[in-house]
Amino acid sequence: MIRVGDILEEWEFQIEAGKVREFARAVHDVHAEDSVIAPPTFPVVISSDFVERLITKMLDLDRSRTVHGEETYEYFRPIVAGDTLRCRARLVADETKTGKRGGTMRIITTEVEFISVASGMLVCRETMTSIEKGAAAP
Repeated sequence: MIRVGDILEEWEFQIEAGKVREFARAVHDVHAEDSVIAPPTFPVVISSDFVERLITKMLDLDRSRTVHGEETYEYFRPIVAGDTLRCRARLVADETKTGKRGGTMRIITTEVEFISVASGMLVCRETMTSIEKGAAAP
């Protein structure tokens, strides 16, 4: 049973210059060709595999009824090519609410901390919300 506060997964991620440029081009970053600094939304690249496992395996949510809610990033320094980040994901909240149009919604909030392996310092914190809408009545 997964509980609020539990560490869900930990992994390391190497920030590659080519992937930073590729992502920067994809989001139309004006510095895409010469920057080694990752665009502000780059952490989604680092956590996307985890989020898929969270939804489909860890929490066993119905993918067809699950949508992405809110996502925020809190930076303590930029993510740069060459960084190796230790990523730690934990469950922040898991609640059920009644929707405005009836039915229930399960709202799951997770947080991923990106910590520099070299310095041990927190680089970025990503907080995201997933919402599973209630099943339709038969």
